[in-house]
Amino acid sequence: MLQIVYRLPFLWIVSLILMLAQATPCQAKMISVELVWNLSQAGWVQIDIKKGDYQLVLDTTTRKFPAGSTLQVGWGGWTPVLRVNHEEFQVFSGSVLEVKETNPGSLHVKTPEGIDAVYRGGLQLNWQDGHWRIINQLDSEDYLKGVVPIEMSNEWAKGGVEALKAQAVAARTYLVRQTENGKKMITDSPDIHQAYAGMKVEGEASKAIEATRGEIIVDAKTKQPIDALYSSHSGGYTEDAQNVWGNIDIHNISHPDLYSQGVGGPVNRWRFIVSAPLLGSKFGLGPVRKVTLDKFPSGRVKSVQIEDEFGQNKTVKGRTFVQAFYPFGQPIRKEAFLGSLFEAKDVNTNRELFRKSDSTESFGPLGYSGFSELAKLYQSRQGPLLSKVMSSSLGTSEDPQPFGVFIFEGRGWGHGVGMSQWGAYHMAQLGYKYNEIIAYYYNHISIGQSSL
Repeated sequence: MLQIVYRLPFLWIVSLILMLAQATPCQAKMISVELVWNLSQAGWVQIDIKKGDYQLVLDTTTRKFPAGSTLQVGWGGWTPVLRVNHEEFQVFSGSVLEVKETNPGSLHVKTPEGIDAVYRGGLQLNWQDGHWRIINQLDSEDYLKGVVPIEMSNEWAKGGVEALKAQAVAARTYLVRQTENGKKMITDSPDIHQAYAGMKVEGEASKAIEATRGEIIVDAKTKQPIDALYSSHSGGYTEDAQNVWGNIDIHNISHPDLYSQGVGGPVNRWRFIVSAPLLGSKFGLGPVRKVTLDKFPSGRVKSVQIEDEFGQNKTVKGRTFVQAFYPFGQPIRKEAFLGSLFEAKDVNTNRELFRKSDSTESFGPLGYSGFSELAKLYQSRQGPLLSKVMSSSLGTSEDPQPFGVFIFEGRGWGHGVGMSQWGAYHMAQLGYKYNEIIAYYYNHISIGQSSL
């Protein structure tokens, strides 16, 4: 009897420990994010501690850096300098300086060029090639709070929270893949990795991150994290990863995407118009007379063959062709070139475009709807003069150009591989759960737990 009295508490404690272990969520780890999106060439930077407690480490010297503290780093005569709390400027002779977090808070980063950002965690700075290299060191789950809202939108929580959960799992999976096998560094750039904008974008998406804490997409057999790729809008047909990057990937296979049709505003259907001379000049040719498209089964353009008025020919990859006109750093609108899922047609501007000069009922053989947007831009008694169009982005020239224009009509935004974010949002609105959204866009997968 005495033996039983001692055993029961022991077994109860063991059971309790096991239950707590199962209930404890996956513990996040610290990661390093190089801030290159807007800060890659930062010469002068000011860091303000808004809240929390930090330490300022200058090589072997450490000092307290509580809320209200300020650090300014810059250069003078190509020599790095720094100033702490408005003291005298001093030459920075070390290799690295750090702002380490001791009690969670926020770091306000500003530059003379107008960059104004706020970050969790700590910062590491070092002077390199005439500018400051800035690295944000923070908890991996906190990092996702600055990713998901900018890759999707906090507004999508209204009726589309399951899409935010799917994005959280995909973004976490992407992070795991990028930092596995000893890799420690990623960037905040959407052109290199995935977009990360710090605390200023945090909002409702944080709940989706917490609700899926630690969850990643893994291969159904090996249980290893997959390449969880995604883009804004598939245009109604996702793309095979092999057609974009050349590598076979059983998890990212091309298939029709009904949920990305009819949603997405300007990225659902877009149109780009460019003059034959400008089109040719982008690829070292004269005015273009013919464009021939070679396509993948999805409808995306594999390559573009261009022939100019002098008989010269050039073939470029579909993505190279798109990048020549892609509106980098500009607001996305439907009069742009947004992806490689498109059709092309030419218009001979010497033709009689308008049957009725005093009416917008007809635009000749082309039809009114095809040029309704141009009509808004170039109003005159004769209607929009296509012969003067340089491009949708550059507007018109003063003089007519006799070589015609080319019209590219497309669907979707981005490479189209993996999850379509607009398609995911539509699925969430229709009542699908995040695991169902993930299963729709990725093949041969299951949901697992991250090591981060």
